[in-house]
Amino acid sequence: MSGLSVSARWTFRLHRWAALMWASLVAVGAGVLLWMAGPLMDKAARGWQQVQACGEGPCSVRDDGLDLYMSTYDLVTDALFLMPFLVAAWAGATLTARELESGTAPLAWTQGVSPARWLASRLALPAVVVTAGAGLLVALHRYAWSSSEGRMGTRAGWWLLRTFYANGPALVTVCLAALALGALTGLLVPRTLPALGITVAGTALLFTAAHWVMPYLWPSVTEVNDFGDGYAGEFSGIEVTHGMVTITGAHVPTPYCAADITDRCERLYERHGTGFFSSYHPEAHYWPLQLTTSALLLVVTALLTVASFAVLRRRTG
Repeated sequence: MSGLSVSARWTFRLHRWAALMWASLVAVGAGVLLWMAGPLMDKAARGWQQVQACGEGPCSVRDDGLDLYMSTYDLVTDALFLMPFLVAAWAGATLTARELESGTAPLAWTQGVSPARWLASRLALPAVVVTAGAGLLVALHRYAWSSSEGRMGTRAGWWLLRTFYANGPALVTVCLAALALGALTGLLVPRTLPALGITVAGTALLFTAAHWVMPYLWPSVTEVNDFGDGYAGEFSGIEVTHGMVTITGAHVPTPYCAADITDRCERLYERHGTGFFSSYHPEAHYWPLQLTTSALLLVVTALLTVASFAVLRRRTG
């Protein structure tokens, strides 16, 4: 039996409780999402139809199903959005730091498992488990979100922060980046609690940076509206920038207007420009944005992994 196989088996035995907990969370999440997409969605859709039929008349309608659907959607979406931080906390605390702190890693290196194989097993097996679990939950979340199309008018917009990530592969790659970051942090700071805190904080910074860069990874579209129509894409896409189009055709920031009456502001704008411009990403850009963001995060994950092996090589000589 190869050293890598032995190390993989030891990794599973060492982290079997974490694996079982992860599998349980994925199973519960998958069950809730399937329930949302099926029976709960049917109940919410009936409630929505009753509310629409009632309109503004004197009738009274209880829309418990709709309220339950929205509450469940918010809860599950928040849980998925926080998933990378759960991975970061586990990876920072136990993936490499705990074994180095306790001395079990150096012991394994003296028993036929090279440091490189030891680290490879610590990264490969969790990466497969995290990818499978997170990928399944993301796919089911998108299925549950899509099931409300045309059935009720309160579906969360695709461009909203939590929904955007919970519906696509970018969230899975954030989890993988958190895993690699945890391994590297544990090698640099082989103490469980400090490594945990640093990894969670680093994941938050990485996630924030990826979200900030995301709108610029794919060309946006620019539309110009009349002043009375507001900014294009304001409530239907991911905005990159907006402002006013001057009489000369230049794009400038919208002048500040403190008037209490909207008409006064509109007259002010019309003296200096011809309309509002907005550069944004429409729904057609959803997959390009998801895939480019995922590719960027995979590159970051690869760099963190290479750095981990480099640090380990220096540590073991």
